[in-house]
Amino acid sequence: MSGCQRCGAAIAPGSRFCPSCGRQVLDPAASTLLLGATDDALLAEVRHALSGEYDLDREVGRGAMAVVYRATEAGLGRRVALKVLPPEMTMSRELTERFKREARLAASLEHPNIIPVYREGQAGRFLFMAMKFIEGRSLEDIIESQGPLPVPVVLHVLRAATSALAYAHERGIVHRDVKSANILVDRDGRVVVTDFGIARAAEDASLTSTGTMVGTPYFMSPEQCAARRIGPQSDQYSLGVVAFQMLTGSVPFQAETLPGIMHHHFYTQVPDLGDARLDVPVALRELIDRALAKKPENRFASTQAMLAAVEAVPFSDESQDQGLAHLRNLARGAPIPVVGISALPALASAIRLTPQHAPSVPPPAPAWSRWALVLIVAIVLGAGGAAATLLRRDPAPVPIPAAIVVAPPMSPPAVQEKASPPPRAADSAPRATESKAVGHLRVRAFPADAEIRVDGRLLGQGVVLDSAVRAGARRLRISAPGYRTFDTTVTVVADEITALPRVTLPTQDPH
Repeated sequence: MSGCQRCGAAIAPGSRFCPSCGRQVLDPAASTLLLGATDDALLAEVRHALSGEYDLDREVGRGAMAVVYRATEAGLGRRVALKVLPPEMTMSRELTERFKREARLAASLEHPNIIPVYREGQAGRFLFMAMKFIEGRSLEDIIESQGPLPVPVVLHVLRAATSALAYAHERGIVHRDVKSANILVDRDGRVVVTDFGIARAAEDASLTSTGTMVGTPYFMSPEQCAARRIGPQSDQYSLGVVAFQMLTGSVPFQAETLPGIMHHHFYTQVPDLGDARLDVPVALRELIDRALAKKPENRFASTQAMLAAVEAVPFSDESQDQGLAHLRNLARGAPIPVVGISALPALASAIRLTPQHAPSVPPPAPAWSRWALVLIVAIVLGAGGAAATLLRRDPAPVPIPAAIVVAPPMSPPAVQEKASPPPRAADSAPRATESKAVGHLRVRAFPADAEIRVDGRLLGQGVVLDSAVRAGARRLRISAPGYRTFDTTVTVVADEITALPRVTLPTQDPH
């Protein structure tokens, strides 16, 4: 049994929703954050290290990379959110550089709709950054509790978020993880974009290796899914997903597996918003459709042009006042009138990793789907800027969805877009490797850069989600510098997902 991250109620294994408050259980394909109990010992150590500079109140959010505390800055008496990188995470140069990069990029952006970062530094064993404390809620939490939002609310959020991204893009910075969890609304109704943890300067190719994908699956653009170099148009697509989510209460593409979600981004037409709501202005529907175009060149030439299109959507003064009043109520946890919508048509079924009764090596697939639809998922987890939000449901901590990093496999994976054609006569005698049954392995490991190998083959770092593995007894080895190696045998069941409990590597004894 696990516990709900919102209300703490017990959740039976396999359940997708909390039986008490109805919150959706975190899907490993949608969010890679693991939110655990607060660590009083860590809080005491951080409090001691930062004494004299910050007075720490309590933990408000945590991810596998960082912990966020509510604190007061000494002298100024200013309330801040302190994002702290625990000592064990500083052993990874990649995570340390990502943490510092987030602070540098966010601090360089001065915009009313981008969360301000005040300072980045080190105290004792801890790297930290201090940012503005947003007392309110994330857009994700608002949608989860309220459902579809009124058009004036959607336009308020869309104007603010588009303005923030246009500003960042003009300065050569692409966010790369735009999603509702990274858009915050304070109690005055102000909207801010946060979590530049995987953002990069557009001209800096050194921060992301070739063939590496970053983002959050439900919100990623097709080119992002394909691990191609991305630009402002990718953020536009992600923001289009957020807009669709605000209007319907759900993202446009959902599937049970990560490859299924990515398949929809590549090939499935976006559901028609007109089928769900009749009150959405035509200009807004056309704007969202354009932002969600499969090809980047069919989206807006610049995010500034997208902002102009957003601002051109009819929005009277009365509607603006109404939208702002609703936003304030939502940010304070007060409900607003429910928006009724019609059901959207069901999506076509996404492809399976390996169809039943099909050979494990399919015919050649298109360049993108050949490796991008079945990926070995290694997760670089970070406490997102949403942790800077103090929810009204004290003392439950704020969930901080994080980003994923996906590397292509060593060889083309077993992916099949369509049913395999009948085998040719020359193929009637399958090779030994093709006759092997295939299952799927799901493993989470700590630390986040731990290498996960099966039978000596590297599957990923930190997390492997439903990676195709030959069925049977397989040798699993998880290792990381400074930690003791985990070495065991697991049995992978054909045509099923074999999910293991999270593996935490113990540190090596220095003596």
